Amino acid sequence: SEQMYTLLKHFKLLAEVCPGVLDDEYRQFYVRYNEPTHVQFLKVEILPQLANPDTAPDIVTELAELVHNSTHVNLAKAAVRSMAKIATAHDRGGPGAVEAIARRLVELLDLNMEYVSAEAASALALIVRTQEGQGLKALLAPPLVRALKYMSEPNGKASLVFLLAECSEETGQENTGAVLIPEAPYALEKLIDSYDDQALPVKSALLSATVRLFFQQPAQCQRMLGRLLQAATNDVSSQNLHDRALLYYRMLRNGNPHDLERIVAAGGAAVNTKDHFAEDFVAEDLKALMEEFDSLTVIYGKPSTNFIDLEYQVKYVKMPPEHPLAPGAEGAAPPPDIMATNDPASGAPVDSAPIASAPAPPPAGAPAEM
Repeated sequence: SEQMYTLLKHFKLLAEVCPGVLDDEYRQFYVRYNEPTHVQFLKVEILPQLANPDTAPDIVTELAELVHNSTHVNLAKAAVRSMAKIATAHDRGGPGAVEAIARRLVELLDLNMEYVSAEAASALALIVRTQEGQGLKALLAPPLVRALKYMSEPNGKASLVFLLAECSEETGQENTGAVLIPEAPYALEKLIDSYDDQALPVKSALLSATVRLFFQQPAQCQRMLGRLLQAATNDVSSQNLHDRALLYYRMLRNGNPHDLERIVAAGGAAVNTKDHFAEDFVAEDLKALMEEFDSLTVIYGKPSTNFIDLEYQVKYVKMPPEHPLAPGAEGAAPPPDIMATNDPASGAPVDSAPIASAPAPPPAGAPAEM
């Protein structure tokens, strides 16, 4: 298994540096039930990098089956994250791939496994921030209130709160301003009433979501927003949360609601995933790893300077354009003695080494030597 893990780490780096080079062999990276856990995790991380318009449907189906059948909690969550990576990668899955993956994730929200539902909510929060995901709000909106009611995992609940504010109003060109989740304020009001019992990620998402809903449905959100701002400004568990709540309150009190609306709306603006997310490897990082290919650098995913002291570093020196052992270069071996002769036919000089004279043939009638 150690050898397989080492090979897979190198395959992963090659798939990142040379996209498409391993796409035809994507079935070789499917997870097998008898493999060690660390190998299964690495295969799940590699599969999204092998997705293209031809292979993405099969890969997504395989990952979805892994989510339903895996008994390992973290492996099922990793499979959900890999599905989200295919959806958020620019043109990786082809036309319709984002919607197909979003439908699968919406189904996972109602799955009777909270850790999967929480990871699916986080994945949908990533997808809805992409350009393609902005057009899927009508698809994501219906199950959100029901899923929030049964969600207790902090990160999953925070993602659902974000989705409620993001998908409560249609932003398309044809139906701009149409309310998709009219009961969203009442779902958030229950969380505001139990504000002290909520985790910090939920409190932060709740503050942003309630302010956004206030500008969409002001009559339903005015009183609950006042209670939330009072609770958040009195909250000493997080200085950042306290300062944000105080900023929002002062902007509303001083008559700058439009500026506040622009600020909170920017948090849900679509991001351009054509290149990469900030946490992904960029070309410079991959180039540094490739320079130390076939070493522990590939296994750790970090340059050797991060785990080897400078005095023990192996110095990699690139070959100069001129070969260092060329004739005439310093340290080059002297050329062998060559005897110059002329070709009898053309008269051109030919380099040749001295040739030993051949023995004379025996005289006629002489017995041959045994």
